Amino acid sequence: MTFTSRRDWFKQSMMAAGAGVLPQEDFTKLPANLPVPMDDGACDHLLGMPVPSILLPSTHGNVVNLAALKQDRIIVYCYPRTGEPGKPSPDGWGAIPGARGCTPQSCSMRDNYQAVLNRNAEVFGLSTQTTEYQTEAATRLHLPFALLSDEHL
Repeated sequence: MTFTSRRDWFKQSMMAAGAGVLPQEDFTKLPANLPVPMDDGACDHLLGMPVPSILLPSTHGNVVNLAALKQDRIIVYCYPRTGEPGKPSPDGWGAIPGARGCTPQSCSMRDNYQAVLNRNAEVFGLSTQTTEYQTEAATRLHLPFALLSDEHL
């Protein structure tokens, strides 16, 4: 089977693993005029490349070296930040393509986590936020996988 993008692979894998239709809940009321991020293919060359050995603190209380993991596939989704309940986003945040939607992205990975495991893959979220803040977000969102912090990179 040939896939035209990583997104196609992920969607097909979730369907094959029994995830059915991927749930799409309205976690936030996104503005109607929100710019849509475009995949320009600039990262296509990264598919299959080895991951460098970097130690990243984890919300599970350990340090993770992605290069040392043994799963067939490792899914690392990167996001700029998770919003804090009751606190406004930084000025202009909603105008940045792809900046909104980090919480729904994490929740979608949570909702499909078992299907990912069934495909002998593992999931990690990665952001520049502190491990302490990420731990609060992971607890609040009931994330079964670890969030990694590259706060000091």
